Amino acid sequence: MLFDQPKIEKKNTARPVLPPGTVIDYKIAFLFNFVSGKSTRFDLEPVLVFEKNGVVEYKRISLQAERGLAYLQPLEDSFYKDLMEFSDNQLLDWMTRTGNRYIRNHSGSWAHVSAKELINLRKHYINLLHKLWPTLSTWPAIFILKAGRFLNYSQLPVKLGKEPARFSFTADRNGDLIVLKLVLWLDGKKADLRLLSGFMLEHEGILYLPPDPAALALIDLFRNGPLTFPMSQRADVMQRYINPWLEKYEVIICDKLGIEFVSPELQPRVMLSELNESNLMIRPQFSYEDVVVDYSEERSHVADSAEKLRVIKRNADEEKKLYEYLRTLHPSFSSQRNNQYYYLPFADVMKHGWFIGMMRNVQQEGYAVHGLQELKKFRYTTHIPRFNITASSNTDWFDLKVTIQWGDHMVSLKEIRRAILNKQDTIMLEDGTLGHIPEEWISQYSLLLRTGTEENGTLKVSKLHYTLLEEILDKIDDNTVQQDIAARKRKLLEYDTIQKASLSTEIKASLRPYQLSGFHWLQTLDELGYGGCLADDMGLGKTLQTISFLQYLKEKYPGSTQLVVCPTSLIFNWENEIQKFCPSLRHYTYYGLQREFTEAHFSEYDIVLTTYGVVRNDLENLSGFLWQYIILDESQAIKNPDARVTKAVQQLHAVNRVILSGTPVQNNTSDLFAQFNFLNPGLLGTREFFNREFAHPIDKQGNKEKTQYLKRLIHPFTLRRTKEQVAKDLPDKTVTVLWCTMDAAQRRIYNQYRDNYRNLLLKRIDEEGIAKSGIYVLEGLLRLRQICDHPAMLDHIPGDDEDAVKSSVKIEELTRELQENAGNHKFLVFSQFTEMLHLIKKEFDETGISYCYLDGSTSLAKRKTEVERFQEDETVKAFLISLKAGGVGLNLTVADYVYLVDPWWNPAAEQQAIDRAHRIGQKRKVFAYKMICKDTVEEKILQMQEKKKMLADELIHEDAGFVKNLSRDDIEFLFG
Repeated sequence: MLFDQPKIEKKNTARPVLPPGTVIDYKIAFLFNFVSGKSTRFDLEPVLVFEKNGVVEYKRISLQAERGLAYLQPLEDSFYKDLMEFSDNQLLDWMTRTGNRYIRNHSGSWAHVSAKELINLRKHYINLLHKLWPTLSTWPAIFILKAGRFLNYSQLPVKLGKEPARFSFTADRNGDLIVLKLVLWLDGKKADLRLLSGFMLEHEGILYLPPDPAALALIDLFRNGPLTFPMSQRADVMQRYINPWLEKYEVIICDKLGIEFVSPELQPRVMLSELNESNLMIRPQFSYEDVVVDYSEERSHVADSAEKLRVIKRNADEEKKLYEYLRTLHPSFSSQRNNQYYYLPFADVMKHGWFIGMMRNVQQEGYAVHGLQELKKFRYTTHIPRFNITASSNTDWFDLKVTIQWGDHMVSLKEIRRAILNKQDTIMLEDGTLGHIPEEWISQYSLLLRTGTEENGTLKVSKLHYTLLEEILDKIDDNTVQQDIAARKRKLLEYDTIQKASLSTEIKASLRPYQLSGFHWLQTLDELGYGGCLADDMGLGKTLQTISFLQYLKEKYPGSTQLVVCPTSLIFNWENEIQKFCPSLRHYTYYGLQREFTEAHFSEYDIVLTTYGVVRNDLENLSGFLWQYIILDESQAIKNPDARVTKAVQQLHAVNRVILSGTPVQNNTSDLFAQFNFLNPGLLGTREFFNREFAHPIDKQGNKEKTQYLKRLIHPFTLRRTKEQVAKDLPDKTVTVLWCTMDAAQRRIYNQYRDNYRNLLLKRIDEEGIAKSGIYVLEGLLRLRQICDHPAMLDHIPGDDEDAVKSSVKIEELTRELQENAGNHKFLVFSQFTEMLHLIKKEFDETGISYCYLDGSTSLAKRKTEVERFQEDETVKAFLISLKAGGVGLNLTVADYVYLVDPWWNPAAEQQAIDRAHRIGQKRKVFAYKMICKDTVEEKILQMQEKKKMLADELIHEDAGFVKNLSRDDIEFLFG
């Protein structure tokens, strides 16, 4: 019985048809004929399948004969057209067109074909089969020839893979060897490499196509297994193998190889040189940071060093843009196609002022010109250049009138600015001579010229950049400008010596001297209209200084509203601090599902508190309101300029801005850009300018000069004091509540447990009395405390809520605190639950935070080792300790921050834990944080302690004793 052939709707009547009266019931199959001779070729042949006297017969259909082609009438047009490319005539025509030599012999193989031509032929087969494969792979009858002649019994049915094979590669390191492996994927699964006829892949009776013609060389390369190379050849391996693979295939590169892919900013440049002493060569070049490459080089550039192999990804579109632009500079360039350079005889270079015009055009396009000093055919002027500046002061900027001349030849500010910004050391003058630009000009004026904007021959410099003019004050003879710069410097850097408004009587706190100084500094910024970054060390009271300033703003700008944006975990800290230090400030918390916005509503308050997440989601509402001030707490949250929250915050409208962060720079210099661009737009230029001028030279090259320039720019707008600098103003230890807000999943579990226990306990108390219910109260409190730490500590999660098991606001906050505030500090982390410590360990392992560990199961020897490691190893930042095992008997004076993950009713035990750091030998001030989940039993315990004024020496140290002192109302309050 014949197979079911796919239904084909479209037929082309222009093709050969069977003669009238021909009656045959047939189907079409396809034969993959791998013919081997002295050299190997392949045929794809249609096969006629029909029944004769009850026997299935097979007959090959010739693609050369019209009668044979008539049987292919049912095939769809495009498939028929592609199939015909396997006919002898079409193959011979292709070989002729592509310059391949051939002789077809009687056996059907291709004789007198070189190895190179054979490879080309196979590549051609692959291209043809890729076009046919979507139809062939679904065809029900595909055969290969077993061996020998074509007979009824010599066909072997095969299947075709649904899609071509896929290649991926791994690059690994084994000792001092690089190991490259090819991984073959067939229908989504890994498979071994096996070839048919040198170019098709076979696996378990299924044929697959290679991914592309170029894969043939890779198959040959890996025929004997993985490739190995010594590490000393890393750069060569990257260039010869891995880079070309990356353009087509997935490549997994092991970190141990030390290969780093970077995409630095491109700076195109034009290189001039002499060719054969009679031609000017114009060559496109491209600077990627400190690497200069020619247009003709490989697409990726590899820079090897002892530590890293840096692979620079090049910007092909921008490179081509310069290459094509250079072609337009002279008519003769259009016929030069060498992909490396253009050239012009020197006789033509000087005709009709072409060279001077070309230089101007190139520089106006923004391209740097290099190599002029090496050209022997050009003359240099002997005149010493003069750089003159006259300045005037406007409201927000300085106007600098700059003139530059060599003898009588004047050069415009626009031209010299371009040359200096592009680090050229020569410039073409009107008479065709070259003027040499002094090196000190480039170092002295480049940042000023880059920062200012040129308008009609005048350089406009924002007064934010007054520090850049200090070095050239001796060249400015305008007294008004000099006095303006001196006054700004004095106000911003000597603010404590200038009379300021006193601290408001509404502030319910005594500010320490350095805090009062910060308050004065914020006033100075407000007076000048500048934004500022208060970057005091963690724990020095940035919030109190800011609240004092907010009260000052309320009194200075009656009716104004300030917006405070902070991480979710700190929003309740702000509420509590405002209530504690300045309750007269009317504040509204714009947060939660029930938040409401109207402009009139916001205008009723002095302060609106919200979070970064709310700003991102409610941007349309918040950006429609003009705030007097926007204050960002933990401003490192916007350090990534591409983040949605950063872009959202930038769209808010305010008269002025302040940011608070103990760590404005966490990873690299780039962290500063978004924060200071929010504060004082334009201070650090565009992002591209900042990366080129500061981030790359400082972070990657360690450029000290650029570091000093950057410090000069941001110093007036940054105030940072460390604990060591203000130690005499600090108490020995400070204990603060660190509020934590559960996410929806964790809160859902907490509420369910709380409600269940409340109903159960109140019913039991009513029936049996509180004395007999104590153990159940303890159990309920324990479960709720565990959920506050991490729901994974429970034996059972209602409804198997996997999201809740993953959620722990305390671990998230603890990790954030340590990552953002580590610096040169060390941290003690206490928990009463060893299981919680294990969960913290897991998170620290994943995030790369180094730690020591100690609980009740730690041996004495191990305990001693861990203590010594923490005290002596500067790379270990945290010590995880169970409260019972480490609350006493330890001397850990290298730590100055203590986190109590799950505080309880016994402050005495907490103080003992804190005193592991705060004891004789401690040279720093100690800051302790009690991590409390908002709106939970933890917060209620604090409220009860305050309400009942429990003192440490009055507390019952045992849990059961604590419960005995609870009333029914207390329990209803705790589980409420």
